[in-house]
Amino acid sequence: MARLLLIVLFAASWALSSAQELLRDKSYTELFKEAKLHLAHNREKKAIPLLEELHSRDNTNANVQYLLGLSLVKSRTKIKRAISLLESAREGYSRYYDRTSLTERGVSEYVYYYLIIAYSLRGECKMTIKTLNEFYKIYSYEDEWYLIEGQKWHRECGLRTLEEDSIISPPDSALITEAEIIPVDTVNETAQETDNINPISTTDTNAKADDVDSISVKKPTDLPAERPSVRLERLQPVKTTDRPEYMSREVQHTAQVSLYGVQISALLTPRYSKDFKDLKNVEVYIDKNGVFRYVVGRFVYRSQAEKLLQYVKDVGYGDAFIVDINSGEKYGEEVIRINNASIKREISGEVDFRVQLGAFTEEIPDEIMSIFMKFEGIEENIQGKLTVFTIGQFPTYDIAKAYCEEIKQQGVPDAFVVAYNEGRKIPLSDAQNYLINRYNKEKQEALRREKEEAGKKKKRSRN
Repeated sequence: MARLLLIVLFAASWALSSAQELLRDKSYTELFKEAKLHLAHNREKKAIPLLEELHSRDNTNANVQYLLGLSLVKSRTKIKRAISLLESAREGYSRYYDRTSLTERGVSEYVYYYLIIAYSLRGECKMTIKTLNEFYKIYSYEDEWYLIEGQKWHRECGLRTLEEDSIISPPDSALITEAEIIPVDTVNETAQETDNINPISTTDTNAKADDVDSISVKKPTDLPAERPSVRLERLQPVKTTDRPEYMSREVQHTAQVSLYGVQISALLTPRYSKDFKDLKNVEVYIDKNGVFRYVVGRFVYRSQAEKLLQYVKDVGYGDAFIVDINSGEKYGEEVIRINNASIKREISGEVDFRVQLGAFTEEIPDEIMSIFMKFEGIEENIQGKLTVFTIGQFPTYDIAKAYCEEIKQQGVPDAFVVAYNEGRKIPLSDAQNYLINRYNKEKQEALRREKEEAGKKKKRSRN
């Protein structure tokens, strides 16, 4: 019996050693691609050893830390280690996280979402609400379901056990489907002949396209169809598709000759044209494969485009190259709106700040119903399947924040400040930047007028 036990132990040890050796024999890219495929199919337990191996090879890669941390959280294992990984990964948060990139080292905004869950599971309620508030500030409002879910995890902090069989829904921008992954054997170094996919993977939200490595692919891949369904009814997300809604129009160029432009990026996940720092007049096209192409300029003479290309490279877009937008094959359909917002996403007119009480799909919590009896001016905004309740319209964030604290004391602890531009919700950071820029312009204009008036007075005194 003892001999049989030794044989079994030896066999198990040999199998483990062989598996580890097999992992070590695979390249970093192969392991990363395989791990992402497991995550795309909700096989976190199979992804974990691959991500652990990747982390052991490069423990400074924030994206690997993030993916490993969320895998541990979703598997309900080693939550303390998951918190450590996610806290470290959070430092690499990038507004332009690209889930399709094999070289992405930045981190998705959903690192905050998984930290909320991890803190809640361990009963660290102060950290849960602190992280939830941070999530409010940086979130792009891609899907408010995650804010609702974050609020629930806060309210149920410490009440759920690690053994509960509940599914944690993966956010769209955290995972990747098999169709989206760029095959390793398609990587090509010739940027001029291929489509450049330039993920921004630094922690600087003003990062430019040449700050990181780019992947050049011969054949763009299709966007995913739908996210995996979620078994628990309370965890059903509002959106059921990864593919962004967009509005486009057919381009009818009057010129019968080539029209040269400078392509600065080609992305599977669209960005607004104003997000490209130091560039204006960025036009966006989408081809039949769902690739969004960002182009500046439209010139009859190639020499004109070459001058623009040099300028574009000088301001930081080293991978830009000249294209013929009159070819029709890739540039025949211009994108004008993404998710019901202008592709230029320009803010104009008035911006106001409001206090959001909650966003609900069906049943409204008692604490929200009771507040209808306490305050005047509560507004309902329908956003898809969500009913969003807000109160107040304030000219500055600070005033709205102070009022929000009063609302919290009145029994709505999950209230938070949101920004609107002409009735459309916009990110807080965009609203604040817009107001700062507008103030600076108004100040400069006032100084100019004051200087001009002083000059006129001086001229009149001489006369």
